[in-house]
Amino acid sequence: MSHSVPALSQPTAGLAAPRRQFLKSSAAVSAAAMLGGMPLFATGQQQVKLAFMYPVGVSGDINRLVTNMINGFNAAHSDIQVEAIYAGSYDNTEQKVMTALGVGDPPATWLPINSMLTTFLGMGALEDVTALAKADDIYQDFMPGFLGTCISDNKLYGLPFQCSTPVLYYNKAAFERAGLKAAPTNWTELEAAAKALTVRQGDTVSQWGLTIGGGWHDWIFESFVRQNGLVFWSKDKVMFDAPESLHALEFWQRMTQAKLMPAASTWESSANDFMAGRTAMLYHSTGSMTNILKSSSFPVGVAPMPRGKVMGSTMGGGPILIARKQPDAHKRAAWTFARWMTNTDNQAQWCIDTGYLAARKSSWETPALKAHVAKVPESRTALVTAEVAGAFLQVPGYHKVREYLKSAIDRTLAGEVKPDVALREASAKSNVEIQRVARRRA
Repeated sequence: MSHSVPALSQPTAGLAAPRRQFLKSSAAVSAAAMLGGMPLFATGQQQVKLAFMYPVGVSGDINRLVTNMINGFNAAHSDIQVEAIYAGSYDNTEQKVMTALGVGDPPATWLPINSMLTTFLGMGALEDVTALAKADDIYQDFMPGFLGTCISDNKLYGLPFQCSTPVLYYNKAAFERAGLKAAPTNWTELEAAAKALTVRQGDTVSQWGLTIGGGWHDWIFESFVRQNGLVFWSKDKVMFDAPESLHALEFWQRMTQAKLMPAASTWESSANDFMAGRTAMLYHSTGSMTNILKSSSFPVGVAPMPRGKVMGSTMGGGPILIARKQPDAHKRAAWTFARWMTNTDNQAQWCIDTGYLAARKSSWETPALKAHVAKVPESRTALVTAEVAGAFLQVPGYHKVREYLKSAIDRTLAGEVKPDVALREASAKSNVEIQRVARRRA
């Protein structure tokens, strides 16, 4: 399969100094041109202070890494100082931002899950950065699939920062013990591998064949439905009870009933269970990759999501967004910050440090990331599914809609309700909520 990034085996001298200087200066020039037609900061202007609210959505030392990046930005920008506000999970961060928007005091910039784009647009909260991006290299250098998670009605509202898709982690030692030679490539092979890898004594399972990271079942489930050839949402409705969706949930249910995978887990515990050898295969974010590879006591393989009828995946992570209702000087400073956090070198290092996918093509050409990929080829695995991935559940009333779907999946896997009933109920409730939010905003 061809990739949207240059082949990593091609020789390169990295990003040339003139190009770095041009990008640095063009960010300031374009900001001045698009936001008021004035220099970014007048001589003697008071320092602009910004609040950046962000979550941590994967295992590992992400909080420290983000803090170090922001410290680096502040050290390099005497006219701007960014305050890093760690707000907890994605859900916690988004709720805190919405509360702040409600009282008219939002952070200057924040990092949500990409699904929240529609919600924040409906609140009139986001600065349109299309003109800034067109004056820069954003449309040329960012991978289209990642940039697409920030686009609505052909307008750009953010810059992708931490980009991920689900991948399949597998315990190579467990595979060897089970006589398996390679990672599964389709659902049939996935189920067969899970059966071969499950270790039980009577009714007690000491090693699950497969675990699908809980807490974000809905995100990974959407990827499975896409592998059945369906995107089960549009701008104004969901189709959770479509045949393609029901078939995917029945597949999950069959594996839980056979005790090949646990019916329930949490996002963090599922990664810990894999690293402790309590599950042989794990669906989790590529953003957890560096931590999983470093922390496991056995050799770890990383494979693209096994295909269903087709290849398919769902974008995770989120963009850096800029609040619309703030002074122009703060908008210019926020753009400078977002542009710096997502520049070529920073995206390359972010990918190396975390496992999140670098959103820029040029990042994959840097000597640092090329050396990392040569040493850790698994770091490029998710690009296979990133090419066929789409945005994650971008509908009005996202939080409630997501909870309806999560409940349907979790109740089905727990044996409390039949999958068709659960999905039909989730669709009905979700569409009522979508229509309610749309009427309120109208």
